[in-house]
Amino acid sequence: MEQLLERIATALERIADSLERDRPSQRPVGHKTEESHEQPTQSESCPRDIEEFLNSRGIKIKTLKAEDSADDVLDSISLFMGNRFSHIKGLLQEIKRTLNTGYSFRMDLRDKKPEEITSITQLCTRLHEIAFLEEYRYNRSPRYTLFGRANRIPEAINFFTGGWLERYVKSAVVDIVKSLYEEDADFSYVKNPQIVLPDGKDFELDVLFRIKGDIFWFEAKTGDYQRYVSKYSKVAEVMGLDHDHAYMILTDITESGAQALESIFHMKVVRIDDFYESFWDTLRNME
Repeated sequence: MEQLLERIATALERIADSLERDRPSQRPVGHKTEESHEQPTQSESCPRDIEEFLNSRGIKIKTLKAEDSADDVLDSISLFMGNRFSHIKGLLQEIKRTLNTGYSFRMDLRDKKPEEITSITQLCTRLHEIAFLEEYRYNRSPRYTLFGRANRIPEAINFFTGGWLERYVKSAVVDIVKSLYEEDADFSYVKNPQIVLPDGKDFELDVLFRIKGDIFWFEAKTGDYQRYVSKYSKVAEVMGLDHDHAYMILTDITESGAQALESIFHMKVVRIDDFYESFWDTLRNME
C-alpha cells in the first residue's frame, strides 16, 4: 500500500510539473524557451517586416506595450482632438493647468465662434462619458460658461499629458493610408516599442509604420521638444531615415520655428494643424 501511494504521489508531481511548463507567461519580445514553442500573443508580437527592418539597423526590440480594450474609444477621441486642435487648444491648456492640483476650471466661451463652442462642448461630453472629466457643466446663452474638473486617474493623466497626440498621429496615418490607397492599402505599425540601439542604450519610439515597403517614424510632443530633437535626429540617422521618413509633430511651435528645426536637424517637423495634409502630400509624391 505504501509503495502504491508513493507511485501515485510521484505521478501527481509529474503532472503538476508538466502543467507548470505549459502555463503561458509574460515574456520579452522574441524570448523562447526550449520547453515551449508557443507563438507570442498579439500584444507581445511585432510585425515581422518592421522587426526585420530594425534588426537590419542593429536595433533590437526589448518590449512592446500591450494592447488595451479602450484603444478604439481613445483613438476616436484623439482623432477628434487632432482634427480640431485649433478649436480645443484652450480647453487642453485649462485641463493641464489644473491636472496636478485637482482643482476645477472655468472657461468663458462668449467670444468663441460657434464651431469652436461646438468642438469644445462635444469633446467635454465625450471625456465626461469615459470619466476623464469627473465634472462637466456648460451654461448656454447668455452666460456661455463652462465648468469642469479632470479626473486624476493614471489613464486620464497619461492621455492629457501627451498620450492623446500619439494616438492622433497613429490614427491619422491609418486614415490617410486607407483613404489614399483604398483596397490597395498595405501597411503595418507598432506603437511605443522599447528598443535597444546599437550602442546599447535604451530608447522608446512613439509610432513606427511600414507603408508599401517604406518605413516611417513619428514622434509626437506636446511640449519641451527642445530637450529631445537632437536625440531624435541621431536616432533617425541610426535607422537610416531621411527627411521625408522621420517626422516630429508638435503642438506648440510656429510654422517658421518648424522650418528652422527642419533645416538644423534634418527631420520633418510639422505643427499638428499641418500634419494631415503634410503626410498626405508625402505619400502622394512617393507614388
